[in-house]
Amino acid sequence: MHKFLSFIKEFRFPKKQELKDALTSFSKKEYYLFLSILVVAFVSMFVILNNLNNKFLVDVPVSGGAITEGIIGMPTLINPVLAISDADKDMTSLIYSGLMRRDADGNFINDLASSHNVSTDGLIYTFVIKDNATFHDGKKITADDIIFTVNKIKDSAIKSPKRTAWEGISVEKADDKTVVFKLKQPYISFLDNMTTGILPSHIWKNIEDSQFGISPFNVKAIGSGPYKFSSVTKNKDGIPEKYVLKRFTNFTLGVPHIKNITIVSYANEKELLGAIQSGAIDQASGISPVNADSLKSNYRVIHTAATPRILGIFYNSLNNKIFADANVVKAFNYALNKQEIVDKVLYGYGTVVESPVPLTIIPSNNEKQDTSTDFIKKANDLLEKSGWTMKEDGFRSKGGTTTVTKTKKVGKKTITEKVKVNNGPLVPLAFSLTTGDSKELRYATEIIKTEFEKIGAKVDIQKVYEMGPLNQVIRDREYEALFFGQIINQESHLYSFWHSSQRKAPGLNISMYNNVKVDKILEEAQKTMDQEERISKYKDLVLEFNKDLPALLIYSPQFLYVTSSDLNNININN
Repeated sequence: MHKFLSFIKEFRFPKKQELKDALTSFSKKEYYLFLSILVVAFVSMFVILNNLNNKFLVDVPVSGGAITEGIIGMPTLINPVLAISDADKDMTSLIYSGLMRRDADGNFINDLASSHNVSTDGLIYTFVIKDNATFHDGKKITADDIIFTVNKIKDSAIKSPKRTAWEGISVEKADDKTVVFKLKQPYISFLDNMTTGILPSHIWKNIEDSQFGISPFNVKAIGSGPYKFSSVTKNKDGIPEKYVLKRFTNFTLGVPHIKNITIVSYANEKELLGAIQSGAIDQASGISPVNADSLKSNYRVIHTAATPRILGIFYNSLNNKIFADANVVKAFNYALNKQEIVDKVLYGYGTVVESPVPLTIIPSNNEKQDTSTDFIKKANDLLEKSGWTMKEDGFRSKGGTTTVTKTKKVGKKTITEKVKVNNGPLVPLAFSLTTGDSKELRYATEIIKTEFEKIGAKVDIQKVYEMGPLNQVIRDREYEALFFGQIINQESHLYSFWHSSQRKAPGLNISMYNNVKVDKILEEAQKTMDQEERISKYKDLVLEFNKDLPALLIYSPQFLYVTSSDLNNININN
């Protein structure tokens, strides 16, 4: 150490003349070697400094600019009380704010509310409105606006699609900035209600109920969300086809980075695709899997996110007794190659499903229980052992009359004879599968039919070509098996789909599932406000479901969103 310090003390940089003398003393070979070393040293230093620079730099969004987004459908009800189409909901979420909002990770955060608290029994919610919360026209947001919006949703004359979610809930004004919600029983999805956009009562209170759905304020909407209405362009029939929105600088969660958003409506996906490919729009949702890959390029990116939609075969054992046989439904579960359907029908833009609880609620609950590889053989063996015999036509049946060979001794002789044995009523391993007429549903059911034929099951596909008649078939439970989709975007929907009290319309238990343990699990999950405890209950639900298999759940499609490649840090998980 002493020698090193002495070296540092005595060290000096060479003078200019000394450097010049050293260079002139080099031979030609030494000179070029020196230059090479100097270049390598310079490049190495540049790379090191650049890496250090990148390591400590943080990307910061730039404020300003404009984007143009394409959507399918014409938004005509930009109103949180009335919005029902995807186009209406998209626009409503930009223009309106609720007391709460979900962040990019799907967690609830305060929006118009500065704070909220919940009573220990989960029956009373108190919200305080932010002092600086205003509508786009500058008017302060008060408790009166909250109460007005809730009452409009609950008003039967308005026919709000949100009405059922507010049954048994009352709202009171504590003061101008405080509202109190009272529930008759704990409701685990209540905070979802709080994301509902708030109407400005000073505008809407003078509009008659009969005019509520046709008011011009459903187009030239005034809310308190991140973007405010600027202009609308209508087609020759007077239908809105392009909206221009400007950022709202008094948005309670901060000024949005993008200055202007233009929303352009298209009648169908073909028109939307044309707009993307021509560069008329920067981004779009509503892209089907079959078209997604064709949009990938150096200039466009496909973003994916999990959805709460689960498609599967829902059995109705009341209309076909084969589904009451545990070995049959287990064999069907073995036989179907779910990944094949995801790959062929969704072009890989989906997830295989093994649980009634969507990945948006429990992200890691989707492991397949059985590790076997030859599932077709396993399914055939199971059916054979349980009495479902394969006939000459390639399909299985159970019961009926069979001929067996018997031997008996008569004296010293052994006599062989054929004897007919009655095994009960003949039951074919066959069922009708009802579904809609979309391309996705048609293709998936054809794969299902083919796979089930490999184990001797006969499937008759029944297509219902219009949504109205299909809904009637579902309401009346007039199907043996139904290939359909559930949308479980709130935890409370699990109760609606699987509790035995929901077996008849308007309940949504379309498998007619009846399990006392499952009922108790769902009832307890509805009452607890502890999320970890609820997740534990849902895991118990999955275990019971996989024992009974009241439905063959197959896949969950992903949400697809295409953007230009120069848009960064996009999060579409919520």
